[in-house]
Parts: sequence; C-alpha cells; structure tokens
Amino acid sequence: MQVATSGADNPRVSSELSPAESAAEAPHFVEDGADAFHSDIKLKKKDLKRLYDPTRPLDGWERYRALIDASDEAYDLIDISNREARFALIVLGALNALPILLFTKSDVISTMSRGERWWMAAMLIGYAVLLLAFILQAIEALHPGRFRPSFRDWPTGSPDFPVGVRYYEDVIKRSAAEHWSTWQQVRLSQLNAELAVQLHGLALKNNAKHRAVRRLYIGLRAMALMLGVVLGLYLFFTWT
Repeated sequence: MQVATSGADNPRVSSELSPAESAAEAPHFVEDGADAFHSDIKLKKKDLKRLYDPTRPLDGWERYRALIDASDEAYDLIDISNREARFALIVLGALNALPILLFTKSDVISTMSRGERWWMAAMLIGYAVLLLAFILQAIEALHPGRFRPSFRDWPTGSPDFPVGVRYYEDVIKRSAAEHWSTWQQVRLSQLNAELAVQLHGLALKNNAKHRAVRRLYIGLRAMALMLGVVLGLYLFFTWT
C-alpha cells in the first residue's frame, strides 16, 4: 500500500503548483525492457532487415528470380554474339566487292607479264583460302550448338536433383499428361536446380560463341590485309 506524501515531504514536487501540475512536472520512469532505450537509438524492423540482408542467404523465390535474370542476361549475350557475327559478314561482303571488280578488268590483266599474273593468281588463291576459312568460322559462330552440363557428380537421390520440366529436350521425353504430372510434383529446390543447370549450359554456349566470334574477326583482319596486298600488287603491276 502506497503512502501519499505532501509537497513539503517530496522535494521533487513544487509547493506552489497544484497536484495536477506537480504530477506533470514529476519525472516519469519506465520499466526495464525494449522501451527503456532512448527513442533515437531504437532500430525499426526495416533497419534491422537492412542490416541483416547483406549477409543472409537467399530464400527459394529470391533464388528463382535471380536465376531467371541471369538466364535472360545469358540469352542477351547470345544475341549480341550473333549480331557481331552478322556484322562481320556484312563487312566481308564489302571486301569481296573489290576482288570481283579486279576480275572485270580483263584488259588490264592481259597487259601484265607472265610472272606478274602468277603473283596475282597466288595472292588471289590465298585470299580465297582465307575467305573459305572465314565462312566456316562464321558458320561456327552462328551455329546454335549443344552444351549440356554433366550430372555425373550430382547424386541421383538428392532432394534437389533436376527433374526436367523446363528444357525442351527433357520436356519432349514425356507425354503431355506426364509432363503436367511432373509439374504438379516438382519442388522449388528442384526447379531452381534445373535453372542453375540451364544457366550453366548457356554459359558454356556463350563462351564457345565468344571464342568463335573472336576468331572470326581475326580472320576478317587477315582478309583485309591480304586484300590490301592484292590491291597493292595490282596497282604496282598496272603502273609498271
């Protein structure tokens, strides 16, 4: 039972104030716990989440969205490689217009000596060999290819083993009813694992296409240099 004290007995309460005003002036104490901290240092829920997010692992759906974004980026890289290969073919068409123009000048070629004709023929044969190699390399760069990761190190009994519900080569192995039945039983971890496998295959394909496009442009440089030599000899033999 609490005993009421007067204003004279309590030094914290002014005797010149009314009881209500004295109660308002008196300091307020809170119980120990979360409310005992100062309001300026309290962390909100979103602040705690922001501190925890950089170190926490992704959940299933976040992993799914990240894998989808990475797959889209891989397909974009494939499209970029195809456009680069097509641009190289356009440049090739412009380069080939010059040798064709040389062959139309039969009157100029007829004025060359036998040795000069042999030199021109050798240069044109070398250019034709480079052209053939370039075309084969362009086919390699634009070829879709088949790049599938190996499951040799993946335990078959693993709960996240891919069941094949996304990739078309796996889908067509089942009937439509079996494919739908598989979708009804697939788990999120299995779906994410299959996305990771598909992304790995796309990465292998991008690597192969990147190397093929690089070799394609090396061949294009070699053809341009060879064509420059042919034109130089042509002008030299014509003037002399």
